[in-house]
Amino acid sequence: MITSSTRMLATLVVVLSMSCVALSSCAPQPSATPASSPAAALAPTVPPTVPSTSVPFPALTLNPGDHHFRMDGEPSFLFSRNIAGYQQTHYETFLDWSQTGGSRLVRIQLDSLGMGYTSSGGVDNAWAERWERIFDRAASDGLYILPVFSGWFDWNAGNDYSTYTTWGSNPLNRANGGPVASPAELFQEGSTTQTMWMHWMQTLVERWQGRSNITAWEIFSEVNLASRPTESSGIDFVNTAAELIRATDPSRPVTASIADTGTWPDFYRNASIDFICIHPYPPSAQLDRTILGEVRQYLATYGRPVLIGESGLSAATPDSSDGKATVAENASRGIRHAIWAAIVSGAMNGRALYWEDSFGIYFPDLGTPWMQEYKGEELPAVRFVHRVDFSGFRPLTSTSSSAIWGAAVGNEKMVLGWYRDASCEPPDWNLQTIPAGQTVTITVPGTNADWQVDFYDTKTGTTIIGSASVIRQGSSLAVTLPDFKDDVAFKMTAWAGTATVPSAGTGTTDAIAGNWAGMISDSAGTFSTPVELSIQPNCEPGRVCGTYSAPQLPCSGALFLQEVAGDTLVFVEQDVTGAASCTSGGYEYLEPLADGTLAYRFAFTQDSAVASSGILARP
Repeated sequence: MITSSTRMLATLVVVLSMSCVALSSCAPQPSATPASSPAAALAPTVPPTVPSTSVPFPALTLNPGDHHFRMDGEPSFLFSRNIAGYQQTHYETFLDWSQTGGSRLVRIQLDSLGMGYTSSGGVDNAWAERWERIFDRAASDGLYILPVFSGWFDWNAGNDYSTYTTWGSNPLNRANGGPVASPAELFQEGSTTQTMWMHWMQTLVERWQGRSNITAWEIFSEVNLASRPTESSGIDFVNTAAELIRATDPSRPVTASIADTGTWPDFYRNASIDFICIHPYPPSAQLDRTILGEVRQYLATYGRPVLIGESGLSAATPDSSDGKATVAENASRGIRHAIWAAIVSGAMNGRALYWEDSFGIYFPDLGTPWMQEYKGEELPAVRFVHRVDFSGFRPLTSTSSSAIWGAAVGNEKMVLGWYRDASCEPPDWNLQTIPAGQTVTITVPGTNADWQVDFYDTKTGTTIIGSASVIRQGSSLAVTLPDFKDDVAFKMTAWAGTATVPSAGTGTTDAIAGNWAGMISDSAGTFSTPVELSIQPNCEPGRVCGTYSAPQLPCSGALFLQEVAGDTLVFVEQDVTGAASCTSGGYEYLEPLADGTLAYRFAFTQDSAVASSGILARP
C-alpha cells in the first residue's frame, strides 16, 4: 500500500541525512570518474572479521519441516525487534531494551547507516566497521541478528508508489559517479548493476559468516516496491542471491520479503527462501486480527514457516493524519493484543514492531520517551511461553462465543490459547469486564481424552487465575473461561495416561499446613540450597495457599495450589522475586511422609523431569 512506501522512505531519508553527523563517517563522496567496466565494480573481498563474543550462543537452527527455530534443539517461540538509530548510543539503548524485554532476535536493515557500498561497488569499510561494533554490542546482550542487505527505497526512482526515494543518494547512481543509470537495472538478469550488488552482498556474507549471533540472512526488504521488477524478475533476483549466499554460508537460512501491496502469489512459492517474512500494517489498525489471518493464510498456502519481519498499527508515519492510530491514547492495548495474537497464530515470532521498537527515534515529538513505554511490552508473553516446547505446534481450529475473539495453537499434548474482549477494537480499544461462562471449542489432534487447563493473567504471564479439567468430546475440547477484563491466556496439557483423571478442586492443605524447611539438591549432586515453606491450613485448589523462599539464591514467591492428587499436593510458583534467574511458573510437588517429614520435588514445567528434590521438616 502507498502508506508503506511513505513509512519506509520518510524514515530512511532522515536516517541517511543524520548518520553522517552522528557517526562522523558516511559513504564516500561520489568519484569524479564513473566506473568504466564490470571489473572496476568488483572490489576485492574484504577480509572477514570475527568478534570475541563474550556471551556463548545456544545453537539457533531452522530444520526442514519445522515451523519454529530450534533453540539448542528445542523448537521455541521467539520475540524479535527492528533496530535502527542515527547514533551509536541509540543502538546500544535499543539492544539493551531488547535483552531486558525478553526478545532474542533483532532485525537490522543495513542501509539504516548508509547503503554500504562505494560508487565502484566495493564494500564501504567504515560503514561495515560501524555495523560490526553494533553486532558486537548485540552479542554482549545475548541477541541474535537478522541482517537485511537492502531495502526498496534505495532502488526506487520515486515514480512508483511514492515520491519519496533515497535513489538520489545511492553511491551507484550515475549522478553520484556510479555506473547505474536506473534502479531498474538491479533486477535485470546478468546486468553489470546486478553483478556488482551480488558481489557486494556475498562479500559481506564472507566477512560476517563467522559471527555466531547471526541467525539468518534477509536478501531484500519489500522487493515489490522497488523500480520496478516484475514478479518473475523479482523471484529470479532473490533466487540468484540465495544461491550465492548458500555457496558462501550453507548453514544459515535465507529469506526475503515483499510488502503487503499488490499481489505476487508465486513469490513465496518459487523463490528459494527458507521462511516467509511478512510485514502486516493493517489500514484498520486491527493488527492482532491481521496477524492471525495472514500467518494462517500463508501457512496454509505455502506450507513454510512464517516470520513477522516488521509490523505496526499503521504503515503511515506517526506524525501524519493517516498514522494517528500509532499514537492513539489506547494504542498500547492494540500492540499488546498483537503480541499475544502472534503466539497463537502459528508464526515463528512475536512483537517485531517498527515504530515502537526503534524507528520512532526519528520523530522529535516521540523519540525515546515514547518508545520507552513499549520497552518491555512483550515480557509477560515471554514468561508465558518460557520452556514451552513448540514441537509440532500448528494453528488449531476453534470457535467461541460472540463476546470473545482469539485463537489457539498446539499439538496432541499441549495447547496454548488466547482470547480477548471481542469489542475491544481501534481506534479507542475500550474495555469491559467479560463475565465467566464464555466458551471456546478447540479441535485438538491426537486421542488424549483428559486435559488440565490453567488460565493465566496476561499482565504477568505467570499468575494462574484458575484451573479446570476438560474431557474430549469427539475431536474437540470445550473450555469455559473465567471472568476477565481485556484478555486471558491459557495452557492445556493432556494427562499422561488417561485412565484416571486427577480430581482438581478436591482436598485441602490441612495435611501439610504450617512451616517447613530443609535442603534440596539435584540428582547429580552439583546443586543444593535451603528451602523454606509456609502453607496455610484449609486451603483448596484454585487459591494461593502459601509462600516459599530459597534465601541463598535468593528467590521467593507465592504458592498457588493447582490440585490435590492422592497424597501429593501440586503447587505452581507465582509472583517470584529475587535474582534475575528467579522466574515464576515452576512446579512444587509436596507429599507428607509417615515419619512426619515432607517429600519435596521441583520441576520447571508440569511435564518436565524433576530438577531438584529433598526432605523438609518442621523447624
